[in-house]
Amino acid sequence: MSLNGQFLAGQELYEKIENTSLASSDPVYQEDVKNAILLFSKCAELVSKLNLFSPNETVDDINSVDLRFLLVEAYLGDLTSKLVNDNRVQTLNTAKRYFEQFLRNGDLYEILKEDASILDFTLSETPSGVTDERFMKQEISEKSKDAAKRREEKIARFKREKETKARLEKLQKQLSSVGDEDKEDVNREHVLTLIDLFIQKSIEQLISINQEINLLNQMNELGDRARRDASSKKANDDRVEHTIKDDSSPLLSSDGRILRPFVITNKREEIRQQVFRPGWRLPTMTIDEYLQQEAERGNIIVGGGQMPEKKVIDDNDESAIDAETYKAREWDDFKDDNPRGWGNKIGKG
Repeated sequence: MSLNGQFLAGQELYEKIENTSLASSDPVYQEDVKNAILLFSKCAELVSKLNLFSPNETVDDINSVDLRFLLVEAYLGDLTSKLVNDNRVQTLNTAKRYFEQFLRNGDLYEILKEDASILDFTLSETPSGVTDERFMKQEISEKSKDAAKRREEKIARFKREKETKARLEKLQKQLSSVGDEDKEDVNREHVLTLIDLFIQKSIEQLISINQEINLLNQMNELGDRARRDASSKKANDDRVEHTIKDDSSPLLSSDGRILRPFVITNKREEIRQQVFRPGWRLPTMTIDEYLQQEAERGNIIVGGGQMPEKKVIDDNDESAIDAETYKAREWDDFKDDNPRGWGNKIGKG
């Protein structure tokens, strides 16, 4: 397939990927992405082999047929960022390099607009042959920007992208209606507008990629730290276990010097029970257990018998009857002399 055929096939497959309803993780979606990357990779090889562009040229020196091949790196960057694999950071860095190369070419051939929102991006290194200060190595730092300013910039980029898409649709319609004598001019403007659209998309992608890479690096660092801590804990546990098992040797020398590692332990269960308990004293035994314990100590008198039955007086025994009568009278006299509660002095002054 020729360079032109490879490029058109890649564009067609790219449009299918952009308009699909499949999820990015769907195997069919990923297969289309890989095939599109393969097509544009072959285009990049052919462009380099044919030497279509020269560093000494500007956009005005490039013919309309070859101008669209400047989009190859932009397509490769966008498609690479859609790949789903195990090494996301490496994939993002590859996509970043494609976007950066596309923007370098845009500046080299004087296609980039002198616009603050367009030039708000960063490249990882200064390309050879380009001395513009805006390409000096720097780091994107969204955090350093004011939130309101970032919002205004994002709105401005969104409006610019919307206007560019509208202009692109208008030119697309003109291509099908103009004559052959004007078709080349309209086609050239259409390609330049498409390049302008991908410049804006590349800037947005670079910002997003840098943020995602930073986030993934932080997550990987946290994961590595957790694994190191787990490994260190396991090694320490193994050392402690070995020390506990090998405790036959003396711990201290005669002069008090430590001879081997040791572990200070505590009664965790006992401490836990002391912490999680009510503020009052709880019984330590049942009543039956207490009585049994007191009986074992000899503090409970056992034995005895039934209460003696009351003696029944014979009606013919006059002396016994008189004795009971005198006893009852004496008790009545005692109660008369000592009223109930008479001995209680409390409250009587």
